[in-house]
Amino acid sequence: MTDTVDTELVRREWILRARPSGRPLDTDVELVETTPVEPARGQVRVRNLVMSVEPYMRGRMGGGASYAEPYELGAPMLAPTVGVVSWSDRSELPIGSLVLHEYGWRTESLVDVADCRRLRHDDLPAACHLSVLGIPGMTAWVGIDRIAQVRNGDVVFVSSAAGAVGSVAVQLAKQRGAVVIASAGSPEKVALARELGADTAFDHHEGPAKDLLHTAMEEIGAPALDVYFDNVGGQQLEAAIRVLADHARIALCGMISVYNSAEPVPGPSNLLKLIWRRARMEGFLLADHLDAREEFEDEMAALLRSGRIRPVHTEFPGGIAGAWDAFAGMLDGAATGKALVPLASSV
Repeated sequence: MTDTVDTELVRREWILRARPSGRPLDTDVELVETTPVEPARGQVRVRNLVMSVEPYMRGRMGGGASYAEPYELGAPMLAPTVGVVSWSDRSELPIGSLVLHEYGWRTESLVDVADCRRLRHDDLPAACHLSVLGIPGMTAWVGIDRIAQVRNGDVVFVSSAAGAVGSVAVQLAKQRGAVVIASAGSPEKVALARELGADTAFDHHEGPAKDLLHTAMEEIGAPALDVYFDNVGGQQLEAAIRVLADHARIALCGMISVYNSAEPVPGPSNLLKLIWRRARMEGFLLADHLDAREEFEDEMAALLRSGRIRPVHTEFPGGIAGAWDAFAGMLDGAATGKALVPLASSV
């Protein structure tokens, strides 16, 4: 069937105009209006409902070496986005289908069918497919299960525990029977980490990381860490290495503490401890674990429906016009959980 619903007369999209050095500036991007064109063969038109802004996008803007391709100068940027198909001539993606694609930073997208995935659990809110059911949720799941291999009784430390990935990692670790220590960046975020199930939590701004972690471990009677789920790097990574148990595991998920650094940042000074403790520290990318997507989605959807996992996200206002401020705010720590930009009135 071929048809059209809710097609905009003008599409608004964010263009990358300059590659940032250090903290991104407003002059590095521009919001422009374009006239939508007809879909090419093998494409569908998608009216975007909600997009995410994420730390890794900073690397794509810079154009340097990264695990993701750099954004092109003079072209719209990319972001994970959930939308509804508004034009299609493909039976596998009929009009009204809820889909996930990477062509965000715009109100409407023309997406190749091969780059557009119809969502399986479409009874759940669109925003969930970018948070607990999306990249952040699956990243936490892979880190907890496949990389750190969290087991019942493990002592697990999660940094940035009120962030998009960390908030899910805390909850999954508790589901696996672990004792969880959490760190976050404000008293409100510390309180949230406790609400999500952390046995103890601290604000990393309140002192040296090694002292705060030591106090947290004393509070719960933990002599050492079995697992560190690292989202920030820097002082907290070094602090965790100091107190590892024998055969501990560190899952290197992200290092937001260094993303805006214009100069190289020294690494931990105590890596020798990994040898003494026969510990394993492993970085990982979600792209290497896509074979488990349906397994993850089915488990997470069941946890969501039963209330055993709580979605945590911040919705920034302003629609597409507010997307750049949302990105900057996310980098500055303004988001609790996943940072989302609703592009339609209902998500």
